[in-house]
Order: sequence, then structure tokens, then C-alpha cells
Amino acid sequence: MTDGKAGNDMSAWKQAWWLTRSEMKKDKLQWLWTAIFMIYTGGMSGVMLLGQQKTDFINPVVDTFFLIMVPFQGFVFSRRSFRYIQEDSYTQMLAYYRRLPIPNETVMWSRLQQSLMAFTYNGIFFYGSLYVVGLQEEGFRWDQYLAFGITCTGYGLLMTGLYIYGEFLHSGKKYLLLSSLFLPLTIIISLLIRTSGRYGFSIVIDMSKSWGLLSPIMWVALVAGIAGLWLFSRLTLKKLSTRDLS
Repeated sequence: MTDGKAGNDMSAWKQAWWLTRSEMKKDKLQWLWTAIFMIYTGGMSGVMLLGQQKTDFINPVVDTFFLIMVPFQGFVFSRRSFRYIQEDSYTQMLAYYRRLPIPNETVMWSRLQQSLMAFTYNGIFFYGSLYVVGLQEEGFRWDQYLAFGITCTGYGLLMTGLYIYGEFLHSGKKYLLLSSLFLPLTIIISLLIRTSGRYGFSIVIDMSKSWGLLSPIMWVALVAGIAGLWLFSRLTLKKLSTRDLS
């Protein structure tokens, strides 16, 4: 039974990889637009970090900016991602796969593969430009900076689980509404962190510099991110089987 289940999982993974490759080839310019966006946001993050060192006022703004922008690393900016409101493109995609038919598990595996590829690809440009513009003055070693990136990625993985839940289970307009509620939530979280007398971004930087790859906050973020992504994916799959895609 165990061998059979492992074989099915491997088959689903291979089918998902075929689906992922076909999706990635549909819009080759998506990689260029995504890289440009990540370089811009990484550079802006560096500029805000420099401003953070001059005045305390901007600190909550930096935290809010990072809480919003880091999860975007789990996306590649394709035509579908830009048209999800007008065309309800995610629902159309799922309906198309269901007609082929492609199992929901395969579609989910493919979405997770695309997310991991996006985090790797986007991370190079985002953290690279952030380092050049702002963090090189902090004197990071490679392991310290890697710890910083992994910490942020752990949070991004957790939020990716929520975004997948919205993509797969709701129409484009409702997905937009749910996503827009994230902005006031990030502001509240940033202000709550401020009540501790610290700022979230500075905490991550300090822990990464002090502990490197042994940073407790890095491991907490990574485990929470992977666990959250897995749990939201399982919940999404369970509900997707009963969703009306007509």
C-alpha cells in the first residue's frame, strides 16, 4: 500500500511538472516583467531602509511594505495574474483543467511548483537589489544574509497558502476583495509590533546578523511557512472538489 501511494504521488508530481512547464512557456515575457518588478521593489526596500535609519517615523511603513511585498515573490506576473478580475482567469483555468480532465491534486502540485520556482527566481533579484541599495552597509556575511532571506521567504510561503486558497476557491472579484483586506491587517500588525518597542524588519536583521543560519526566528518562520502552505493546500483541495466552476 505504501509503495502504491508513493508511486501515485510520484506520478502526480511528474504530471504536475509537465503542467508547470507548459504554463511557464505560455508567456515568456512574464519572466522579464517579474524580474523588473522585483528589482524595483528590492531597490525601494533598500531606499526605505536608509530612510529608516534617519527617522523613526518611517519604521512602521517599512514593516508594512515588507509584509505586503514579500508574498509577491511567490508569483510570476503573467497575463492571467493581471486579468484575474476582468476575466476571472483563475476560475477559467480550473474549469479548463477539469474538462481535460486533469486531477485537482495535479493542479495543486503544479501551483506549488510554480510558487517554489517563483520564490527562487524572484529572490535573486529582490534580495540582490535590496543588498546593493541598502543592506551592504550592514556588513552581512553570506550566511547572515541567507538567514535573512530564508526568514522572509518562510513568511512568504505562509501567505502563499492563503493566496492559493483565494485563487482556487473564489471568483476574481471576491479574491480582490479578500486581498484588499490584507492592507489594513498589515498596518495593524506593524503597529502591534511597534508597541513592543521594536520594529519587525529590524528584529529580523538583528537576529540574522547575530545567529546566522542558527537564527531561531528563521527556523520558526520556515517551519511555519511550510506547515501553513501545506495545510492551506490540503484545505483548498478538499473544498475545490465541490466548487462549481461553471
